[in-house]
Amino acid sequence: MHTHTGEAFLPAEKTEPDWLASYYQRLQNEYQFSLARHDNVTNWALTLFIAVVTTYTALLTSQIVSSSIWRIGLLLVALGLMIRFFSQSMIAYAFLRRCRYIENEIEAHWAVGEPSLQQIVLDLQTYDHGRRATVTRLAMLWSQLRAGFLLIFLVLSAVLLFELSQTQMTTVTSLLLVGFLVYVAWETAIFLQYDQLKRPVSN
Repeated sequence: MHTHTGEAFLPAEKTEPDWLASYYQRLQNEYQFSLARHDNVTNWALTLFIAVVTTYTALLTSQIVSSSIWRIGLLLVALGLMIRFFSQSMIAYAFLRRCRYIENEIEAHWAVGEPSLQQIVLDLQTYDHGRRATVTRLAMLWSQLRAGFLLIFLVLSAVLLFELSQTQMTTVTSLLLVGFLVYVAWETAIFLQYDQLKRPVSN
């Protein structure tokens, strides 16, 4: 669980330009906002996962015979929402890492004088004003998969494959699958084109 407050790192005396301490405080606020967003998205995903598993189990064990189309539709909608939550969690994680990277530099500057104020300004221009990420998309991906999304995707995908293997392919089933694949492609394109997730060209 993320816990971070930078109050202990604020300089005791005003030895730096006024804007640096104010900027550091702004980073603190952005960090807390991104942390809350990250945790909320992850919790929503886990809650939805439990609800879907419960609903799917109820459909299988119910005395009322349910169509496999409804179960497949349920799983596809759940996977689509999970992909959306997963994408948003990676974005929040990237924002967290960017805030923490700049905070670390400011804290190190106050503590030992390195990096220099000039270097901090350059990094602010690159990562904050330039809106660039400090971590790769692969790092974002792996971090959020370990946060619980890997288990969610594996379980839902396995159940979906089981349902498809037990169901005769129909026009409705094909349309559901095509619609899902189009949605996945759309979400992937948005994520890859999001400017604030790109690394600096020099890196």
